[in-house]
Amino acid sequence: MTSVRLDTWKTTLWLSARAKTTPSLHRWLTSLLHDEVAALDRLASRFRADSELSAVNAAAGRWTEVSWDFVTVLSASLNGASATGGLVDPLLGRQLVAAGYDRWAGQDSGVAAADTESDQLAVGHAAAWESIEIRPGGGQARVRIPQRTALDLGAVAKGWLADRVAKIAHTSTGFDVVANMGGDLRVISPGAMWTVAADPDIPGVEPCAMDAHDVGMATSSVGHRAWAGGHHIIDPRTGRPAETCWDSVSVLAAEAAGANAASTASLILGHDGPAWCHGMGLDGWFVSRTSSQPVGAWPVEREHVAARA
Repeated sequence: MTSVRLDTWKTTLWLSARAKTTPSLHRWLTSLLHDEVAALDRLASRFRADSELSAVNAAAGRWTEVSWDFVTVLSASLNGASATGGLVDPLLGRQLVAAGYDRWAGQDSGVAAADTESDQLAVGHAAAWESIEIRPGGGQARVRIPQRTALDLGAVAKGWLADRVAKIAHTSTGFDVVANMGGDLRVISPGAMWTVAADPDIPGVEPCAMDAHDVGMATSSVGHRAWAGGHHIIDPRTGRPAETCWDSVSVLAAEAAGANAASTASLILGHDGPAWCHGMGLDGWFVSRTSSQPVGAWPVEREHVAARA
């Protein structure tokens, strides 16, 4: 196996191929991972004043010219919002700042915090994400978000990146590959099963291993990106960090972006999360400090069971 690593976004990204390590393969995988991460940063980073996302946020209420690559990432986030009934909302940028994320990250997004009750509740109650507009504009595209809102695409972007990088690596080399973007995994391994694991990162809870050919997996948790009084998963129904009974939720889906949206929605839903996940036809693993609950065919307490997409 050949693996390359990149530490960024306060997490670790991996790209692995089932192939003998050679200098040229190692260089190519490294270049692919670094180039795709840099490209996503230019498109969708809240912490880059020159990103396309920052330009859209600064012009909330007005049309902004963007690339079609940005539209691709935004569309993935809108698909996640639609699939979860708005529970994974791309317009929670101001709410995330108000919750304390920028202070925790030690960075300034340039976005004003939602500082009134009406601001906190406006997004979820008005389903403002449905009012995001996209249309052709000359050689590029144009996007307009509602006034007093700001985009944050982090809930889906890492999963989208895992899907993209895995597809490029597999198509270009023919090798079996796994892309792990900080816990959002995409496996494309038609040659032989690839063993991966979901890790809730909770003391006393062992990671759950499974074998897969072609699957997306994501884990959402309130433990890693957390601070006194809050965490990074915002409930759009309240505009505040989700009050949930789960510390970690892992979900399997056809692609990592969809798995990420489903795991985030399931965690936000708390006690109702397992039933929602099951109703969506997905396999999941809900873990707290005191209990765990598998959903569907999640292979808890069985080693190396084949995961289905």
